[in-house]
Amino acid sequence: MTLKPKLAAACVLLVSLSFLPLSFTAFVSKMNRDLQSSVSRNMIENAAQSAAAITAKMDESSSVLRTLATYLGEHGNLYDKAAADATQAVLNSHPFLQISVADLHGDSITNDGLKRNIAASESFQQAVKGKATITGSESFPNAKKAFLYSVPIYSKQKIIGVLNGTASADPIAEQLDNPLYEGKGTRLLIRHDGTVVLYSKKAADSAVQNFYSSLKCVEPDKMSVEALKEQIGRNSSGTAEFNVDGLDSFIYYQPLGAGNWYLITIVPSNVILPQSNYMIRISALLAFSTAFAFILLGFYAVLLLRKKNNAIEKSIRELSVLTSNIPGCVQRCKYDGNLTIIYCSDGFYYLTGYSREEVTRLFNQQFLKMIYPRDREAVKHSIDEQLHAGSVIDIQYRIQKKDGTLVWILERGQLMVESGKEPELYSLLIDITEQRVIMQELEISNERYQIVMDQSDSMIFDYDILNKTVLNSTGGRQISGGGYAIKNFPESFLNTDVVHPDDAEAFRQMFESVKNGEPSAESECRMKSENGDYLWYNIKITTIFSKEGKAIRAIGRISDITCQKEATQKLLFKAQRDGLTELLNKIATQNLIEQALNDNEPCALYMIDVDHFKEVNDNLGHMFGDAVLADIGSKLKKLFRTTDILGRIGGDEFMVLLKNVDDHALIVEKAMAITQCLQQTFNTCYSISGSVGVALFPKDGKSYAELYQKADMALYEAKRSGRNRFVLFHDRADSSETCPEHGKKNIP
Repeated sequence: MTLKPKLAAACVLLVSLSFLPLSFTAFVSKMNRDLQSSVSRNMIENAAQSAAAITAKMDESSSVLRTLATYLGEHGNLYDKAAADATQAVLNSHPFLQISVADLHGDSITNDGLKRNIAASESFQQAVKGKATITGSESFPNAKKAFLYSVPIYSKQKIIGVLNGTASADPIAEQLDNPLYEGKGTRLLIRHDGTVVLYSKKAADSAVQNFYSSLKCVEPDKMSVEALKEQIGRNSSGTAEFNVDGLDSFIYYQPLGAGNWYLITIVPSNVILPQSNYMIRISALLAFSTAFAFILLGFYAVLLLRKKNNAIEKSIRELSVLTSNIPGCVQRCKYDGNLTIIYCSDGFYYLTGYSREEVTRLFNQQFLKMIYPRDREAVKHSIDEQLHAGSVIDIQYRIQKKDGTLVWILERGQLMVESGKEPELYSLLIDITEQRVIMQELEISNERYQIVMDQSDSMIFDYDILNKTVLNSTGGRQISGGGYAIKNFPESFLNTDVVHPDDAEAFRQMFESVKNGEPSAESECRMKSENGDYLWYNIKITTIFSKEGKAIRAIGRISDITCQKEATQKLLFKAQRDGLTELLNKIATQNLIEQALNDNEPCALYMIDVDHFKEVNDNLGHMFGDAVLADIGSKLKKLFRTTDILGRIGGDEFMVLLKNVDDHALIVEKAMAITQCLQQTFNTCYSISGSVGVALFPKDGKSYAELYQKADMALYEAKRSGRNRFVLFHDRADSSETCPEHGKKNIP
């Protein structure tokens, strides 16, 4: 051999060897970047699903408790039978373990009668300041862990007490226990200071009281524990790498909103990275083997000039043995219409399950026929398209093995073209079935989440704070009147009549609060439905912050709570009404009259007693008597306006407040109409009539108690004077003739 051929062969060998480590390094680097990106996306999506499910569970319990608190506040009495019945109804229909009511001094009584003072508890102190809280995780006799939900009770826009509900933490724990990376990942809830609120079952086996104490930095250039604390303190979310209890792990931290908690997702690196390490080992072995093969080929090229054909054949046999031991397989095909196989290592036959003879006999050495039929056209098109742009291919497809099973193949190869010869593809084939299964499960999980969101009664929206744009996220349902995207939000939205005018300011303030950096906001308002009716909705928004702590986006949920509102109104109506006449009962009558007197408008209070009712009731029966009372209630409703207050305050006693009236003639006219409508005769033997006592506000009294007493005295005068008449307190002939004992009658 002359010097020139030797030098040329050496140069070719050096260039080939230098290309291999560079391509291998680039391959490993790209694979690691892709894996890191995939892990981060998977953890974020998984955590988002878990956070949404956990928040929905907590919101459900909080919403039920707020509904009960609204009823108790409007009812006014926290401890009477109606309040107890409403509380028991909630316990019967919702998974609360215990419900207690506390006054502003902290004196609390549970639904089963236990009393204690909770004034020193943080949840009570926050609630009396108007802030609803969720505290966890507390022990409870019938549950390992429990959450305490506390909400203020308002009456007339003032806090009059605190409603506490203890619910089992098991539904939340079930969300934490949902399988994550084949059950090897863990989740837990923590506070900003790292205190662990709730563990998943797997995390509980090595539980610590403070999450930060279990962390160690993986590398000096990675995130420190202090940096993580700072991120969590700013309500940020993100991924990081730490050593958790001795295991290098990926963690994802995300603010939960409820209770100022964080959802922590932990996945050990040795769970995520095995496939990457496996592929790197394969690639490294292949690279070194190929490098070694190139070295051998270089020597073979030199020996080719010095030895005979038998030496070349021996070298080819040695190369065959070498490539047969490479994990996966090496393949060389013609770049023709059928990808005719020229050579493949033994790993190819192990991968497909066919022998060399079967490949020849069944497929005529045509590799395209071994590819799954549904993938063939796509493979041909992809190879042609990639080789048109360059000389390297990177494709994925399925092969049907001899036993009928399908395996996913990753093929990376290069087109080799020699002058005067048909182009050939040199490829590395690797089984990636397991990775594809993982990706498919993730896609199914994401699709399942989207289906759940699409089928949910709630509407989800994305609020771009910086661009003042709202995007509807829930397929098939959109914010009424807005379409898919709403710009210049909320101003443009409020310029329509979708939001009820009385709720517009609260709606605007809710979005202003998240824009100004509040981690979350919530409000109830009325919005117009497609048929033009106003329905009640609960809107809850959670803010997303940038790394600098600036509010940039928010995710919102809109839930129809019209049924809840209507249920509350029905409870309130039932609690305020007399079951027989459907007039107001005694307590509701007094409460509403006291409220009306606060307006300082002239009013007239009528106290009505049915004369001879006992005789009718005793002789004609109680059912007949009840029908008479119901008829009286109907007649009184027709005499007065809907704005006036009508109530039944005793067996045969009624009370009416004629509001905003200073016309003496009208007051007398109404009193006379009452006595006339009550005059009835039954069975020709029994008659009833009405005696009426009237007191005027503010002339005869400035409080309910004073008016009640004066009207009662006037009623007594009407009874004493022969019944079937009315008497105005200030027009009595001789007020000194009032019966002393009657004057001692208890005033409510």
